Amino acid sequence: MEQDAHFKKHLTTRNPSSRLKELELFAEVIPDGVIIVDKGLVIEAVNESGWSLLGLPEQAIGRTLDDCVKSDALNGYLRSKSQSDPLEFTSPVQKDSTLELRVFEVDNDSKVLIVRDITTQNRLLTMRQSFVANVSHELRTPLTVVKGYLETINDPSSPIDLRLALIDKLTAPVARMESLVQDLLLLTQLESNPVPPEMDEINMAGLMVDASNEVQGLLKKQDSLVINKETDAKIKGIASELTSVCINLISNAIRYSPDGAQITVSWSQTQHGKARLTVKDEGLGIAKEHLDRITERFYRVDMKDSRTRGGTGLGLAIVKHVLRRHNSELKVESKLNMGSLFYCDFDVTT
Repeated sequence: MEQDAHFKKHLTTRNPSSRLKELELFAEVIPDGVIIVDKGLVIEAVNESGWSLLGLPEQAIGRTLDDCVKSDALNGYLRSKSQSDPLEFTSPVQKDSTLELRVFEVDNDSKVLIVRDITTQNRLLTMRQSFVANVSHELRTPLTVVKGYLETINDPSSPIDLRLALIDKLTAPVARMESLVQDLLLLTQLESNPVPPEMDEINMAGLMVDASNEVQGLLKKQDSLVINKETDAKIKGIASELTSVCINLISNAIRYSPDGAQITVSWSQTQHGKARLTVKDEGLGIAKEHLDRITERFYRVDMKDSRTRGGTGLGLAIVKHVLRRHNSELKVESKLNMGSLFYCDFDVTT
């Protein structure tokens, strides 16, 4: 807004004959669209951003704005008496984009219109609101359970054996909340902390074994978890973060596999000289429409046959951010009822 105020001040301190010429260079360095119109909304001058944002025709100068831009919201706003609040309207060029318009009165004969693309800003706001709603939803269920148990425990009329039995039942919902908070903190650290200039040499085969030991509690007797070490290749990285990648990928495979399935974790070398971490399951598979979204926070693929053994909905989001910090990305191959293959490639140390 400070930029807008400066712009308006510059306009009002010059005489009309020299104003447009002097503003032509000034307006071109502004990323927002700048359109100068007279009191009849006839276009007098436009900067380059204004042409592209509104999709103005080549012969727009000298024509009215509503004749050049087909937008009922925009033209209705400009013809209205009150223009103190900015207008948000759908881009006439890209229907999935949102523009914001602000109007500045220069004098009785002309106005300056400032147009900016706020699509990304609105998307970030929506993501933030969705994130808060999701966190609230994920915490509400275990909190409700804990509250119910505590009410019974604190009720003097409840039998003593029942009250004692409920104490053990507090463990699961409290552990779920603790896990959620830990994952949220980890995501925040991954997004805010810079990548260290020097990383350690990592023995991924060893990390895979450590991760498999940590997820043993998710396995049932009929399940099998196989570790394949096909190379001794080492990579540069952060051990704790890469361990998190292994744990999240393996636990995700277990949760979405039927009882008695085999989960295979492999460390191999690709034809292009990179090292590849692979997690393969015999699970329910993922429909094509979900593949591009599974690394979003709290995005879950609802499958009636999947195991209900916890999970915060943040695991693959953590994997995505860790891999990005290690110059890698998560790839997924999957078909319904035929299992899934998750893999990521790393540069090998020389």
